[in-house]
Amino acid sequence: MNTVTPEPVSARLRHYLAGLSEGEIRITRCTACGRTQLPPRSACPGCHVPGLFTWERASGRATVWSFCVFHKAYLPPPAPQPPYTVAVVELAEGPRLVTNLVDAEPHTLRVGEPVVPVFGPDGAAEVRFRPERVHPY
Repeated sequence: MNTVTPEPVSARLRHYLAGLSEGEIRITRCTACGRTQLPPRSACPGCHVPGLFTWERASGRATVWSFCVFHKAYLPPPAPQPPYTVAVVELAEGPRLVTNLVDAEPHTLRVGEPVVPVFGPDGAAEVRFRPERVHPY
């Protein structure tokens, strides 16, 4: 039986983090079945084929899949301070990721609402999302 030695997690995320630094979200696509995924895994969760994937740029289009508002500080600054919104956003290509929503009034947010990425300042390898619509406040 041929086994694949998994690469370290940090090596698997290298392309993803480089993309964030360049202002893009990168996802992987299984070359066997076409399923997209983020974070990358050593084997496809759909067809279970190990290691056969390619990296591609995601469109950046996403919707709110779920969200909650935190009213307690779990980490000191520069981490978000309360109240802050944590959401699961679903990329148009399919993968979901946990992130913060910024520039959003929690009482106006809705599941299914379109959001757009906001990348870290000065090439920082981070992404948050904000509502696509302009708030009336």
